[in-house]
Amino acid sequence: MKLVLEPIPVTEEILLNLENRGIINRICPGHDPLSVQLGESKFDTVYQTDAKWGPHKLICVTINKAEPVNFLFHSDREDFMLIDFEDTAPLVLTMCLHSKDILNDKIQSGTLSEQDFISIICAKNHLFFSFFTMNPYFAHVETCLSESDKPPSFYVSEPRDLDENLIDLGKYTLEINRH
Repeated sequence: MKLVLEPIPVTEEILLNLENRGIINRICPGHDPLSVQLGESKFDTVYQTDAKWGPHKLICVTINKAEPVNFLFHSDREDFMLIDFEDTAPLVLTMCLHSKDILNDKIQSGTLSEQDFISIICAKNHLFFSFFTMNPYFAHVETCLSESDKPPSFYVSEPRDLDENLIDLGKYTLEINRH
C-alpha cells in the first residue's frame, strides 16, 4: 500500500507540537536562556549523547559581562550557533589570531600587540555569519558590548568533556573599546 504524504509549510505550532511529543528539540531564540546577573555569564548543558555513540553535548551560553576575562582555548573543536532574539545586547567574540603556542611565545617575549587579536560583534540569526566552528588551540573569550537586562545567549555543540585552558596573559590585559 502506497502512503502518499502532502508536505505542508512549517509553523511554530507544528514545531511546538513535535517538541511536546518528544520528537524534536528546538534550537531557537529564548528556548534555553539562563538567568544571569549583571557582570555574570553562565552555561548549562542542553543535552549530551550516550558515550557509546561518542561523547558530545549541546550547551546554551548566556553572557552578561563586558570585561574579557577567562581568555582560554580548548583542545578540540566547538560549534557556535548564534541564535537569539534581535533585541538582546550584542555579543562580542574576541580571538587570538595565533594558536596557543605562538600566543604564549609572544606573551613571554613581550611582543604581544593588538594586531594579534580580532574582536568581532557577532551577527545573530544570520544564514552565513551565525554558525561556525572554533578550531582547537585558538584562545577566545565571549563578552557582551554592554551589560544588559537582555543579555545575549547562544548555543555551542562540543565534546562532552571538552577542556578549558586559561591563558595567563602575564603583564597584558585585554580591553574592549566601546566607543
